[in-house]
Amino acid sequence: MIKSLGLDSRYRKEGTVLFFVFRSVLFHSFGYDDQKTLKAAEYKVFISVILSAFYQYKEDGYVSQENMEENKIFDLLRSFYPSLSKVFVEGQPNRSFSYELEHYHNLVILILLYELEKTLNQTEEKREIHDLKTERCRLTKTLSGGIRSSISRNRLVFLNRKYIAFDTEYTSQDSKTNNLLCYTTASISENLIKIRTCEVDFSLVAGHKYTPKTAEMIEVCVRLIRNLRGKKDSELIELENRLSSMESLQKLVLKNGDVIFKERIDYTKIKSSFFDLRSDPTEYSFKKLLENHLENPMVSGNFRSFDELNLKPTLKNECILLAHFTTADVSLFSDFDDIKMNFSVISKSFLTLDKCLTFKG
Repeated sequence: MIKSLGLDSRYRKEGTVLFFVFRSVLFHSFGYDDQKTLKAAEYKVFISVILSAFYQYKEDGYVSQENMEENKIFDLLRSFYPSLSKVFVEGQPNRSFSYELEHYHNLVILILLYELEKTLNQTEEKREIHDLKTERCRLTKTLSGGIRSSISRNRLVFLNRKYIAFDTEYTSQDSKTNNLLCYTTASISENLIKIRTCEVDFSLVAGHKYTPKTAEMIEVCVRLIRNLRGKKDSELIELENRLSSMESLQKLVLKNGDVIFKERIDYTKIKSSFFDLRSDPTEYSFKKLLENHLENPMVSGNFRSFDELNLKPTLKNECILLAHFTTADVSLFSDFDDIKMNFSVISKSFLTLDKCLTFKG
C-alpha cells in the first residue's frame, strides 16, 4: 500500500508508518474505523467530533492547563513523544514547546484534510462537493503559511524572462522642463522552467527554523494530500531527470532547493526599436514600454516534455528593465507619478532591489 502512494524511500522508511499508526489511534479513540473512507455526511460528523474535542482546552476564555492535560487528542502527542510530557507545564523556559503545539495543531488539521480529500474523490453529489470544498477552505486557512503553501502550490513554473534596455533623447526647454524627442529599445528573451522543491516549510515566524518532532508525519501527510489533489509530484521527478539529460539546457540549483533549467541566450536575436515622441510624448510610459515588448509566453520545444507527462505549468512573464541614466529616463515616464513609490533610490539611481512592479497581474 505504501508503495502505491508514490512516496520516496526516505518517507517510506521514516514517516509513513508513524503517520498511519497515529491516524489509526486517533480514529479508534473516537470510535471510527480507520480502514474505511468516510462518506460526506459521515465526514461532517467526524470533523465536528474531532475539532470539538481538540479545541476543548479553554475555560472562561483562557487556556486551562488542566483541560489540556486531560484532552484526549493532546494526550496522543505525549504518548507518541514522551519527551514532551511537560509541554503544558506553566513557565516552561524552552520556547520550542509553543512551536511543538502549533505544529501538532497543523498535524491534526492535515489529517482532517487528508480524510476530506479522500471523501471528496468519492463524492458525486454537487451540493456535498460544494460543502466539502467549503470545509477544505476553512481548515486550510488554519494551517501555518509554509505548510499551507506546500499543500496547494503548483511546483512547475514556465517563465518567459525579457530583458529590455531603453534610452531617451530629449531637449531642455528651460531650467525646469524637458521636451522628449524619442526613445530606443533593445530587447531579448530567455525561457526558463522552475521546478519548486517539495520540502515542507515549517517556519511560523520570520527567521524561525525550528523543526518540530511531528515533522516526519506532517511531510508524509502533505505528500498524500498533494497526491490526492493530482499535483503529480512523481511526474515532476521524471521531468527533472529528462531535462537534466539535455545538453541544450543549463541547470541551476538554488539554495532553497528549487531547480531551474534555462535555455542559452541567442544574442543574434536582439530586437531593436525606435519610437518618435515629438507628436505625442505621452506614448513614453512604463505601461507602453511593456505593452510594446511583452507577449504571451511561448513554450519552446526544449520544454515540451511536460506535455507528454500531462503536466500543466504556471505561465509567467518577467521583465527586467535596464536604463542608461535612470534619473532622467525613468522620471520622464508619463505615468511616473503612479509608479514612483515602487522605486528605491541608491546613488541617485532608480532601482527595484527588494520589490517588483506588477503589470497586468
